[in-house]
Amino acid sequence: MVKVIIDPGHGGFDPGALGPTGLREADVNLAVAKRVANLLSPSVQAVLTRDGDTSPGTDVNTDLQARATIANGAGADYFVSIHCNAADSPAANGTEVYCYKFGGKGEQLARAIAGFLVPALGLRDRGVKEANFYVLRRTVMPAVLIELAFITNTVEESLLRSPLFQAKAAEAIAQGIRAFLGISDPVNGGNEAPSGEELPSETPGSGGGTPMPAPGPFKDVALDRPTAAAIARALERGLIRGDSDGRFRPSDPLSREEAVLLIDRTTDYLLAKVKAAGINIDE
Repeated sequence: MVKVIIDPGHGGFDPGALGPTGLREADVNLAVAKRVANLLSPSVQAVLTRDGDTSPGTDVNTDLQARATIANGAGADYFVSIHCNAADSPAANGTEVYCYKFGGKGEQLARAIAGFLVPALGLRDRGVKEANFYVLRRTVMPAVLIELAFITNTVEESLLRSPLFQAKAAEAIAQGIRAFLGISDPVNGGNEAPSGEELPSETPGSGGGTPMPAPGPFKDVALDRPTAAAIARALERGLIRGDSDGRFRPSDPLSREEAVLLIDRTTDYLLAKVKAAGINIDE
């Protein structure tokens, strides 16, 4: 049986990158990795480098070394490390997958995973890239490192926090691994949640096993809705609000009173930006 190491990045002393509202990368990585391992079973032997908020090492250097040592010592066939991206700019966004060098099975595995993950998440495709990451360089088997989305981006942090989004990411990663390995049976071995967890709700009438679309900024605005990004930006800027149930009701008509409120909020937002730039204008 093929053995795949699933490596949830960070953990224990190292929370990884932090989102604007405090979401920890280590927690997202672990949640997605556990679902991937569960989905791959029983046709693939999936081994986690950690299954709780712990670290294989005692500091950053020994932690990375320990992850490679676990994979090499286990005689694994492939290594898949799961992370969330981070950047100084809060505008940075998208999904990318890394391999050590192009031209081998690592690249092939990375492209197989990206081929499922990018369309499943619906975020910007940042491509498949080479990188000299320690866990890619020091593992003796083909290895990839996945950056799901930018935890430092307000919109993508909210998605990464969602169990539905995490489930969609996990299923896409598992599909990519299975496709690369030539395993034709569908991803259905992980319908049972890992111990102590609950699976997210499913679409009514779906027959089970298919997660709902990842939520957007409101309960009734799915990530794959064409206007989801614009609605999320308007919400972040304080221009719009949802109802008491957390819904936006995007198809409802706009009343004259609501139009006035939207214009007023937009004006206040723009004036604040202008003043912050040191420009004085008459209001």
